[in-house]
Amino acid sequence: MTLRALCDTNVLVSAFIAGGPPSRVIEAAMDGRVELVLADPVLGELERVLTLKLGFEPERVREIRALLLDLASTRVGTPAQPPEAITGDPDDDVILACGVQAGVHVIVSGDRRHLLPVGEHRGIRILAPQTLLAELASEQ
Repeated sequence: MTLRALCDTNVLVSAFIAGGPPSRVIEAAMDGRVELVLADPVLGELERVLTLKLGFEPERVREIRALLLDLASTRVGTPAQPPEAITGDPDDDVILACGVQAGVHVIVSGDRRHLLPVGEHRGIRILAPQTLLAELASEQ
């Protein structure tokens, strides 16, 4: 069974600005070892961060968006109902709600303050990129 994984914004930003575990998670999706699920709130925040905070050219942001949309097996919108307050951060609660809505197995995050401490929510594990990669390596 291929793991359905939703990456949060910090993982996607890291994947496109540096090598390392976040970029290897994207490579795992390219190789079909992970089924990438995209959430519209994450995609919107990714575009804002790349453009406004990191100064990426609009064309580069469009290329990244197109790559992710092409790579993703599923795309989910913003939940219609306000999410449960779980993490202490309303934006991260939206990520959890998107994961539930999409039926993912894993949310991949580097957020040590809000998401990673939750560990699991409604059967969805919350893993750091390194942990996910270690699991994938052990399955081979």
